[in-house]
Amino acid sequence: MQKWVNFLRGSARLEISGPFPERFLNLCSVEGLGFWKVEVCSQTALRLTVALWDVRRAGRLAEKAGCTARRVGGGGLPVFLCAFRRRYALLAGLALSALTAAFLSRFILVVKVTGNDAVPDSVILTELEELGFHFGTYGPTVNERDLANRMLEALPELSFLAINISGVYAEVVVREAVEVPEVRDEDTPTDVVAARDGVIVDVNAFSGSVSVAEGDAVLAGETLISHLSVYEPAEWSDGQTFTSTTHARGEVWALTERTLTAKTPLRAATVGVASGGKTVYSLRLGKNVIKFRQNSSNSMGNCDKIKKAWHLTLPGGIVLPLAWEAETLTPYSETVAAVSAASAEGYLKARLESRLTAILGDGQVLGRSWTVTKDGDALTVTLEASCLEDIAKEETVAEETEPQEETE
Repeated sequence: MQKWVNFLRGSARLEISGPFPERFLNLCSVEGLGFWKVEVCSQTALRLTVALWDVRRAGRLAEKAGCTARRVGGGGLPVFLCAFRRRYALLAGLALSALTAAFLSRFILVVKVTGNDAVPDSVILTELEELGFHFGTYGPTVNERDLANRMLEALPELSFLAINISGVYAEVVVREAVEVPEVRDEDTPTDVVAARDGVIVDVNAFSGSVSVAEGDAVLAGETLISHLSVYEPAEWSDGQTFTSTTHARGEVWALTERTLTAKTPLRAATVGVASGGKTVYSLRLGKNVIKFRQNSSNSMGNCDKIKKAWHLTLPGGIVLPLAWEAETLTPYSETVAAVSAASAEGYLKARLESRLTAILGDGQVLGRSWTVTKDGDALTVTLEASCLEDIAKEETVAEETEPQEETE
């Protein structure tokens, strides 16, 4: 802290010469004149630093001690500004730069979003921009609480949003809403039906009445576990059978057959790099781009683009939307080459295996057969697989309406 105080008030380096320079130090202590950085040059000379406004006072004390005081240096803000007293253009430029920095510091130059996971930064920043908060917004005019409330109305995916503005930096802190789990209505009558054709291997009913047995062949849509539960009459009853409805649930494992097909061309385009190219330099300020080349359009046809950007970064890692960009355009030529049938076949088989694994989930493949056909410049691979999988699918039962009696 004292270092900054000395810089703002300025300081002077003095050389005290005389037969007894230590007397000067004693007088300074008695008079309360502060000094620091004492350096003994010889038996008759020493150097020290005093505040800029104590230079004349130090000179009078040096004469009183029989010594001479000579200024040999100085530093601080006043000394720096005095160097411009005859350079009016530089002094005006310095003052203008300070005023510009003070003025620009009231505008938002950086907006950073934190705390989000499922909602992308681009969605939040776009919505903020539509509400008038973006790069270049005048900070003092922003009502953070009102803007946060409007953002929560526009984005129901967020449960909390706060905007913290500090100079040119604005931090948007968000918390995402917790998705409410789906509540299953256990009172709704539901059947378990077959999702596809198959031969039943095992039925594990959690609720409901089983309608099929092991070894039965079923078609897609056929009821496997019914929502109707039938109760046999008790010995003491009058022989009446009771039924009740429920939400049927369970697992039904069956043997199924699946056929998957994939196709790919046997000729593909390859890229060859040509000679030549050009580099376009530009300055980006927010969304505005200034290109430093008159003919900056791509007139070379097909070409690769490699862009490099150097952003202006403030202390603390804050990246300003001011960047110097270099875009290199390198032309290339396209040629059509033949693709190996073996490599194409291996690629398609791997894709089909991956698709089948994703479809079956916890199921398994019991057997598979491949069919490879070539039609002109295209290769087709067909996978026929015998699988063991769970074909149970819940289906809500439509409400039955009682028939109304016709009246004449």
